[in-house]
Amino acid sequence: MPQTIRGRLALHFTLLITGLMLVMLALTGWLGYGMVNDLRPRLQSIFAETQTLNEKNVLLNSASYLSEHLFPHLYGLDVSALNKEIDLVREWLPIQSFVITDANGRIVTDGSLTNHGYGQPHPLPQEPLPGQPILESHPESSTLSFAVGADNRIAGYAVVALSRAALQTSLHMLDEQVTRQWERASLSLLLGAGLILLLVGGIAAILIWRVAQSLSQPITEMVAAAETCANGSLDIALPVRSNDELGHLARALNTMAKELRVSHRRMRHLANYDVLTGLPNRHLFHDRLRHALHAADRNARQVGLMFLDLDGFKTINDSLGHGLGDEVLKLAASRLRETVRASDTVARLGGDEFTVVAEGVHGIPDLLGLAEKLLAILARPYRIQDHQLQLSASIGITLYPRDGATPDALLHSADSAMYEAKRRGKNAYCVFTPELDLNSQGRLSLERHLEQALETGQLELHYQPQVHMASRRLTGAEALLRWRDADASAQPGELIARLEDASIIARMTAWVLAEGCRALAQWRSQGLPELRLAINLATQQLTHPDLPEIARDALADSGLPADALQIELTENSLLNSTSSRQSIERLQGLGAQLAIDNFGTGYSSVVDLHRLAIDTLKIDRSLIQNIATNEDSGLITAALISLAKQLGIRTAAQGVETQAQWSVLHAQGCDIAQGFLMSKPLPADQLLDWVQIYSRTADQWPKYVLTQPQHFTASSA
Repeated sequence: MPQTIRGRLALHFTLLITGLMLVMLALTGWLGYGMVNDLRPRLQSIFAETQTLNEKNVLLNSASYLSEHLFPHLYGLDVSALNKEIDLVREWLPIQSFVITDANGRIVTDGSLTNHGYGQPHPLPQEPLPGQPILESHPESSTLSFAVGADNRIAGYAVVALSRAALQTSLHMLDEQVTRQWERASLSLLLGAGLILLLVGGIAAILIWRVAQSLSQPITEMVAAAETCANGSLDIALPVRSNDELGHLARALNTMAKELRVSHRRMRHLANYDVLTGLPNRHLFHDRLRHALHAADRNARQVGLMFLDLDGFKTINDSLGHGLGDEVLKLAASRLRETVRASDTVARLGGDEFTVVAEGVHGIPDLLGLAEKLLAILARPYRIQDHQLQLSASIGITLYPRDGATPDALLHSADSAMYEAKRRGKNAYCVFTPELDLNSQGRLSLERHLEQALETGQLELHYQPQVHMASRRLTGAEALLRWRDADASAQPGELIARLEDASIIARMTAWVLAEGCRALAQWRSQGLPELRLAINLATQQLTHPDLPEIARDALADSGLPADALQIELTENSLLNSTSSRQSIERLQGLGAQLAIDNFGTGYSSVVDLHRLAIDTLKIDRSLIQNIATNEDSGLITAALISLAKQLGIRTAAQGVETQAQWSVLHAQGCDIAQGFLMSKPLPADQLLDWVQIYSRTADQWPKYVLTQPQHFTASSA
């Protein structure tokens, strides 16, 4: 009986203890379940916010990078280069569509080969400002809009549609993984609690609590790490406490943070450094220049800024390919880095433009010495693949605070000085002066007005007759450009000289050749079958890679034979570069005649005359002016004419204005005369009137024109 009572008491106590254990287990399990269950949605939410924020930061950083990287290609309307950039972007962004428009919202390219939407208007969701991209998120996609430009200059806009499928899939997988880990953790908690319940009562509650605590601690650490990532800091390292699912999740989060750090470092590098040369890009250049100017203000020092442009690089790039051009740029960048001090900054602004920021200089003399070194190192031959190339540079030099108080003002001054160095003949440097800024503004204004003049038909050609001195037969006419509505500040001679620096030089060349050939074809059809057209081309026109094709098209459209066209060159253009010589040889290959204009004042040699097979030498008017009164001038012209005859080259005298000049040149054996003695330049329709008069009185010339000036009043046009 007592045993039964003891048994019953034992049973009662066992049931009581078991009940207490169950209550404690249930309470502990409920508390642990609540803690873990509360942490799960927080973790999922924070992961989703972190992933979305990272995506947004990457897209906005990409927009800033792409805005500056696409600008030179969009500004130059290089659709092929833009498509290449779009293809590169597709490798690291989930792009659905990529549309680039000009500043007026018309499509330049959609990234496809067919580019069906070219020129069509493309609405922008909003009009983004420079440096302020707009990101709009939708359930299935995101739209990124940004302005393509640099230094507050907008060349156009880009609208990029990106798929959110990858992000949604990533979030869904992360959510499933967290759910699985939570379910496994809960199951482990229940199994542990049951085992402890079987082993010991009092210790069970403590162990269950410790188990719950040990299970929740890694998740709590993960939540804290996720919140740290959401705040923008990726420097996290979660402790891996086990090899179970929570340990695997901790390792996965550590790996994700590491990859994000690498990705962010790469994005920062892409945003600040040029991909091709490794030099600081425009963005980092401006940042370093600002810091240099602030340091100069604090220490009462000066800062030098140089703007460099490679002369002739575009021709190499166009004729030999972009791959070889890239190698030239990398070699030039390496030479610049090796030449400057370690404290100086060499940056690539884009294309073939570089800058050098020299801190702590004592004045212009320091910069001139550095400029001499840079010109020398850049002029050394470039041995790339099977080519040995020769380049030079034009350098603009400015000094802070003398030439500008802000980075933009200083860069503008350096740019103006660089263009002046290029205008002076390239392979040179120029120190900025305030007058250069005025010249730059005047040049830009002239370019705008010339663009309008070309579009509105304000330009026209006048033609000055060329007469064979022995037979007095009309052999040709030189085309001279005139601007009908120009004011006195844009006289013909000045216009031609300034056109050599104009950006519209290619269009102007095509128009002059087409208009001149059209007029010549009309004259030949009206009874002047042997007339030849002479057109003077500047050095910048000769170096244009498309010049031979432009000339060929003008001849083909007018139906003229190639030898009806005579291209007049200056002596200096023969020495300019290999690109101009290549153009000359290609023009000769078409069959066009070549003449050297203003001969006797430049630096060409007899070797050049023989090697290039020149057809005509035009003796400069400065030698003709005093030929009848100055013995030295007469001896020089006689020597030039004799030399030309021995080489089998025709001679032409320009600027013949008097009977005495005609007589001396005729006696010396000059072939052709051109000048006011015969006629001033005439419009195309008045030239035919002149021809009719000349054909009736040719045997009386040049005396006739001196006695009958009333017939040539129109020639004063």
